[in-house]
Amino acid sequence: LDRVNGQDIVTFTGSADTAAKLRVRPNLIANSVPFNAEADSLNCAVLADDVTPDDIEFDLFVKEVAREMTVKAGQKCTAIRRAIVPRKHLEAVTERLKARLAKIVVGDPSVEGVTMGALASHEQQRDVADRVAQLARGNTVLFGANSGDSGFAPRGSGTDQGAFFSPTLLLCERPDMNSAAHDVEAFGPVSTLMPYDDFEQALALAERGRGSLVATLVTRDPHLAAHAVGRLAAL
Repeated sequence: LDRVNGQDIVTFTGSADTAAKLRVRPNLIANSVPFNAEADSLNCAVLADDVTPDDIEFDLFVKEVAREMTVKAGQKCTAIRRAIVPRKHLEAVTERLKARLAKIVVGDPSVEGVTMGALASHEQQRDVADRVAQLARGNTVLFGANSGDSGFAPRGSGTDQGAFFSPTLLLCERPDMNSAAHDVEAFGPVSTLMPYDDFEQALALAERGRGSLVATLVTRDPHLAAHAVGRLAAL
């Protein structure tokens, strides 16, 4: 960064902590180098209240949340961190999502049957555990770390020394009152369920992601989709 000048632009994606350190580099300040940071935005998936557990879209939502939690062990900026669902379908979403996560086999990716590998490093493993601990305060761990689920044993020789982390699903019963669920990102296979009572509340919760990179909306109603886009596109 000491080689850039006023004709350059620095665009950064990563943690807010790192962004804060980079933007005050003396060279960037001295040369008025534009600095744009996309940091710690918590992407979401919204299940609209017109979808029922009998609809194919319901299973599509569950499948997408589980996939985004586990691809690259959840270590990507576009992973779904907040799953916003109708309160009336919370139990059904929870059971189906837990059932799908239970099928995930963690371990050495070269071993037959393994579907999720390790985190990037032991440092990342500790960081994710710390963030999950923060999220667990005032929330409920439904699956994975600290949930009481037994038998988490990564498959493959030598995996006891690896930076593995169990897929972890939390429940935030009062997402309108709990700020941590919208502010704390565990950069691993971690997502939080958030129930809502009406669709306007669901959109308000989605907006609290502070400029998300992406968002998913699952609905059967094109008018509902158009309304959501009008509300969320600016973010």
